[in-house]
Amino acid sequence: MDSRKKRSILIYVMLALACLFLVCLSTNYDYDLFARLIVGERFIENGILPIKDFLSYTPTHPWYDHEWGSGVVFYLFLKYLGSSGLMLLQAVLMFLTAFFVIKTQKLQKHAYPTSLVFMAIFLVLFMRLNSELIRCQLFSFMFFSMFLYFLEKARRKGSNLVWFIPLITIIWNNLHGGVVSGLGLIFIYLVCALIERKPWKKYLAVLAVSTPLLVINPYGPKYLSFLLSATTKHRKYITEWWPFYNKRHVLYYLPMSIYGIFAFVINFVKNKKIDITKTMVLAITLYSGLAHVKLLSIAVIASTALCYNDFCKVFGFMKKYSRKIEKSLYIAIPLIAILIPLFSPQVSRADLYKFPLYEIEFLKINNIKGNIVVPFGYGSYASYKLYPDNLIFMDGRYEEVYDDKEFMVLRNFSLYEPNWDDIIKNYDTEILMPQKTADVYPELLKNKDWELIFEGRVCGIFVKKDKRAFSYFEPEYNIDYYRKTMFKHGDFLNDN
Repeated sequence: MDSRKKRSILIYVMLALACLFLVCLSTNYDYDLFARLIVGERFIENGILPIKDFLSYTPTHPWYDHEWGSGVVFYLFLKYLGSSGLMLLQAVLMFLTAFFVIKTQKLQKHAYPTSLVFMAIFLVLFMRLNSELIRCQLFSFMFFSMFLYFLEKARRKGSNLVWFIPLITIIWNNLHGGVVSGLGLIFIYLVCALIERKPWKKYLAVLAVSTPLLVINPYGPKYLSFLLSATTKHRKYITEWWPFYNKRHVLYYLPMSIYGIFAFVINFVKNKKIDITKTMVLAITLYSGLAHVKLLSIAVIASTALCYNDFCKVFGFMKKYSRKIEKSLYIAIPLIAILIPLFSPQVSRADLYKFPLYEIEFLKINNIKGNIVVPFGYGSYASYKLYPDNLIFMDGRYEEVYDDKEFMVLRNFSLYEPNWDDIIKNYDTEILMPQKTADVYPELLKNKDWELIFEGRVCGIFVKKDKRAFSYFEPEYNIDYYRKTMFKHGDFLNDN
């Protein structure tokens, strides 16, 4: 084995260790993870894939779950590897994303040797964008980097790898609706090939074969209309779909935004001829990421994969320092990898400030049953823990299950806006669990019909005064208890 191959393998080992370490730094699960686990467990244990919502007491439409496959994968990793399996899965998906990014870098003309420093920066930015454990969109980011590699190799080397895309499209489509970004990428390469008068028929053929394959899913052709509506839906009240320059986002997402913008700009530096395909991919992914922070990851992936040579040219004067940093990373990464056990990767991440752990436990041990209103983000966790004793108003499945009307009713309640009490008057609501920071919270404290029976760390629990008991048991306050019971749930396996 020559020295170049040895170095390449060593870099991949270093990146794998870095991925494991970065994932261990996270203390949060994604809010929607628990809804995914519900679907995964029902499918694996009972062979049931829901087509109707059974977790809510609100009117819902047919459930077209574009993430059902992710739920199955999540559940299997959790079942056989425990909570550490979910962390391992995130690390694997991050590593594979980085792997295909490097493979794409190597396709560039006169490609510079892979830089561990540059890829470490990429992983840090990527982990900052995807800091919660674990999200279905990670599959989309991994497949996006794979498609980018296949398409670039076909464009530069005439490779036939693109013919694997239709098969991968079927898999991707059943894991996450982000498959549309992959098809969009193929379309960009097709249009640019036509503009540049280069071979384009293979892109058209791949796109023409891949698109109809979207019907291969548990819901058939009906799923396509849902996917179209979900892709074009205006989610102005969902923060991750806001632009990066929103005052809530700008500081957090500024480094990743600057990175993407800088990559797009240096694409024009020291290049005598503009690469139209490369420029279009950078422009469209950057625009998508700046318009919706949820999509910034694809901009960072495209920038890292396609602009590596440009970065090297611009920062050539730092080559001496980069080599020193690189050598130090070969020592630092294994050392920090040794520290991974100190972050307890085998222990569930129970975050007292993110999830209403005490509040949900209070409802369980006091056997308080009934239809419950919880904040949008907590609905998935509440269902996972409380079903079938408690049905929720709604959760983060949003367009998969609910209509916009119910979302607005929940929003008006939380913000104490006009008709805030529609959620009580027009729906069979028995328990209210708003965040303590919600505008409605102090108003409920003064309300003559509702009484606070428990105030937790993040939420309060209100019941109708005539339903209040004389005494209640206090929940467990030891965090180790919640780490051990994070993935113990209600009985949702026997419902269709």
